[in-house]
Amino acid sequence: MRTSLPSVDRPAHRTIPLEEWLQPTRAGVRIHSFFMLNEMPISASIATSLRPPMTMLGLSAQAIDKMVWLWYLYIITSNVEQIPRPYMDAFHHPRPDLADSIVKRFTEDPIFGGLSGLHLAAPRRTGKTTFLRRDLVPSIAAAGKLPVIVDLWEDRSREPSDILRRRLAQALDSLKNAAGKALDRSRIQRLSVLGFSVGLSDLQPFDGTIPEALERIAGMARRDIVLVVDEAQQALVSEAGMDAMFALKAARDAMNLREAGPRLYLVMTGSHRAKLAELVIGPKSPFFGGTVQDFPVLGRDFVEAIVGQVNSARKGGAQVEIEDALKAFDILMHRPEAFMSALREEIFAADLSGAPVRASVRAEALRAATWADLGADLESLSAVQRGLFEAMMEASDEFTPFSAHTLKDVAQRAGIASISKGAVQTAIKVLVERGLVWQPGSGRYAVDNLDFLDMHRRKTSLR
Repeated sequence: MRTSLPSVDRPAHRTIPLEEWLQPTRAGVRIHSFFMLNEMPISASIATSLRPPMTMLGLSAQAIDKMVWLWYLYIITSNVEQIPRPYMDAFHHPRPDLADSIVKRFTEDPIFGGLSGLHLAAPRRTGKTTFLRRDLVPSIAAAGKLPVIVDLWEDRSREPSDILRRRLAQALDSLKNAAGKALDRSRIQRLSVLGFSVGLSDLQPFDGTIPEALERIAGMARRDIVLVVDEAQQALVSEAGMDAMFALKAARDAMNLREAGPRLYLVMTGSHRAKLAELVIGPKSPFFGGTVQDFPVLGRDFVEAIVGQVNSARKGGAQVEIEDALKAFDILMHRPEAFMSALREEIFAADLSGAPVRASVRAEALRAATWADLGADLESLSAVQRGLFEAMMEASDEFTPFSAHTLKDVAQRAGIASISKGAVQTAIKVLVERGLVWQPGSGRYAVDNLDFLDMHRRKTSLR
């Protein structure tokens, strides 16, 4: 019998913003874009049943139409769960080829395999987490492996190791629930059913170590495990978090170096490349010897898909030009949420004014507002602090703040003749306290907020 894999975390259903134009559903409900409200079809039966009592109240025909419209919106939004799933995912851009290429790495092949694990970095809000949950996890399951995904940012106030342990416990519970019912109906101590091998002892509460939990999961599922740890760099915030990473490394080695049995494949992803790299660089790092790879951000195909849907829904209205939309997407650092927001606002403004749709102009305005906020933070720095921060943003990953070259560079930026190492040390402390610079260890530094880095590099390129 085909194995039914335990459930995995999926994003919660969301209320669909009215701006998201969708095609007709099987229920016959058609939701247009926010910019086409006057074309929203309202069934004759609804209008017929509501207009008489409203007319008796002395409401005008225009007021009645508005109230009918609001009632209709309420029905849609309050019953959003009933809308077929494909329409709820209208703006999820699937990347099955990318997912399959990653899944192919989960083999024991000494050249192309990934027994040592994958470490993927992408800037925040560029669609990485959505890809992991909506594309990669289903592809892992389709390949006959057991996906387990944990997001260390699901609650940044909690200890990362606790989040990992809780997720592994949930995976164990899912396996127990899948096979435990069949075992309860039997009179034997162990039963192989639904692809799982479960005994009475397996159904007892588990309070072992992380490696023991993964061993038990693999033993019950009888298949390879792919553990995806999103925002893995969060483990760096505590000693317990790093201990959890070392525990994962120990589990990986134990399961992958034995002669036979399920394997453990680790996928570590993060939104800060330098921080994620702390898990693989240096002999004291848990995954020393690994490499951090850049995760591919969404590109032209995503923009073309969005623009195609928008223009299709806006027949007769001002159309969105592909090249202009691509420019807007680049301005907004390939962030789909920011891009969609800019596109909605620009279309709405264009519909009101009758002007052409210029998404790139709207994107530049949003970026200018963001840069103004970032610039205000920079203005509050002293000349030395700002000069040091700018030098760090222009340096390579191996920034050396106390070298003769750096001291001279910072002094020139600050407009002073010279600067001491003590003054630089004091400036670094302030930058770290204000969250502008991250210091993972003695002598190592990195820009913490990558929006500053993007702003500085783009402004520098325009000079």
